[in-house]
Amino acid sequence: MAKRRFLAVVVVLGAIAAVGATGGACAQQSIGSTTVAQNQVSRELAGASGPLAVGDAVYRNEVVKTGVDSSAKLVFLDSTNLAVGPTSRIVLDRFVYQGDPNAEKVAVNLAKGVFRFTTGNLDKRAYTITTPTAAIGVRGTVLDIAVRSADTRVTLVDGLALVCPRKAISLSQQARNCAAAFGGSRKGRCDCAVLDHPGQTATAKTVGGTTRASLTDAQVNFAAVCAGDSALCSGESYAFGGASLCGR
Repeated sequence: MAKRRFLAVVVVLGAIAAVGATGGACAQQSIGSTTVAQNQVSRELAGASGPLAVGDAVYRNEVVKTGVDSSAKLVFLDSTNLAVGPTSRIVLDRFVYQGDPNAEKVAVNLAKGVFRFTTGNLDKRAYTITTPTAAIGVRGTVLDIAVRSADTRVTLVDGLALVCPRKAISLSQQARNCAAAFGGSRKGRCDCAVLDHPGQTATAKTVGGTTRASLTDAQVNFAAVCAGDSALCSGESYAFGGASLCGR
């Protein structure tokens, strides 16, 4: 089992450690569109706010919020699907494509609520998810995620993921620490949890000022949210015209 987890960490490490710094922001660059907006869904960007409706474009640095009994789904230009459950808030931190796989970047900050994140067509090294307590690296992955201020739970639906406590050190450094630890190095210490089979769940929880990641039996079931709108759980390819990837 330890060897299996070590190999899984190495795979995730290959997916996240090579992501380089990106530059050249595209001001007001559309990064995708809204395919579901049920009941109260709102947006905030550059000091302005308003409702978010089906067909509306979404942008870098935009904040999307849902109310009680509300839901939304965003499909990014690379066909990443982000389904958003009730009483949730997200920040679309970054979406960059410059023709170089090492420069691709999709970063979202899930502030609170429940979500399903499905990776799209970019190199899997491009994807990073953060919450108040967790930093998550993914590899060809579907994740159900529940976020509160003091804890995050992540259930693997498909693929592979590394769930680490959010720290001052980078996610890639934490992954390298895990690789060293599972490789038998006395200097290696792994503070992360590896998810490598469907249904497995990790939690990143803050207690007494310290955040730790571990496995848990308390699964996140976003499929229950989809009972109100099956489109939330369906995989969609980006199909809206008039927009292009940043840098293309």
